[in-house]
Amino acid sequence: MKHIAYTETVIDTEGRLADLVLEYAKVLAEANSADTVSIPYRAESGSVERITMLIGPASQLTAWGEDGDDTLGPAADEAAAELQRRIRRHRPAFVAPEPGEPDAAIDDFDDLGRPGD
Repeated sequence: MKHIAYTETVIDTEGRLADLVLEYAKVLAEANSADTVSIPYRAESGSVERITMLIGPASQLTAWGEDGDDTLGPAADEAAAELQRRIRRHRPAFVAPEPGEPDAAIDDFDDLGRPGD
């Protein structure tokens, strides 16, 4: 389990979720945007509950602890997939050259000809 400090609350959740929440907060800050996320966490009673957080450029989140064997089940898998989808949606796409293809080939337009040729 990892802990996330959010406002005056400490949230105990899976390490991967804590890491993804921080990564998404960073992506949102870079985009000068905000969003709400809902993740499962372990309540003091030991039950698994959900918390919804508003994160964005002004968020002051801190995560600490170690990735452990304590899992929060299918709800954590769904939350992780959703966070990954949102992170990908906010990041610019990058197309890498094919393996073995020189990077210079991307800028090689000599064979296209010029207007008026």
